[in-house]
Amino acid sequence: MPPASSTGFTATVGRIRTLPAERPHLRRCTKLLCSAVLVVLLLAAVLLFVAYLAVRPHRPRFHVVAFSASGIQQAAGGDGAGMVLLSGQFSVRNPNHDVGFFYDRLYLSVHYGNVDVVKDQDITGRPMYQPPKTTTPVTFEGVTVPASSATASMARDAGAERGSVAFTVKVRSRIRVRVAFWGSHWHPLHVGCDIAVGPDGQLLPESRQKRCAINFL
Repeated sequence: MPPASSTGFTATVGRIRTLPAERPHLRRCTKLLCSAVLVVLLLAAVLLFVAYLAVRPHRPRFHVVAFSASGIQQAAGGDGAGMVLLSGQFSVRNPNHDVGFFYDRLYLSVHYGNVDVVKDQDITGRPMYQPPKTTTPVTFEGVTVPASSATASMARDAGAERGSVAFTVKVRSRIRVRVAFWGSHWHPLHVGCDIAVGPDGQLLPESRQKRCAINFL
């Protein structure tokens, strides 16, 4: 019989499992696959950048073609509290060769002094699409400014020596770009034009064909 251990335990030898050896060809394949994906992504980014430079959209251009404030003359000659009717026209230019613009409805506001005498008046009635290299007239007529302290102040401005009445005409809408079969998301559009009319309510020469400021915030 084999002699018993002095500690009373029988020693056992465990088997230690070794980790499998690395496979160099798998590591090479992984590196090649990652490199190929990075090259494809880089090429796609370069192509998109070149396409953007080729058809980079320019902003639309808004100009004030006409504007009148009927009733200022009568208010200046009367009690200064008469109703004023605003009419006018914008020209909207798309200067791009390959880019079309989709507009939501256009809403008109007119600011006089510290007051919005007209607020969000719908002047198109529906959305519109503007093809490349076109100019679209947008007209509004008979927009009412009710008799108020603002119209009385307009009458005083018109009746002064070399009188004129200053307005800020604003247009609010949404716009998106179309290139071939691709269209962008909607973006807010805000247009602002500082203009002035004379005592007869007609647009002063320095305000004609005035280009409006545009932002997309």
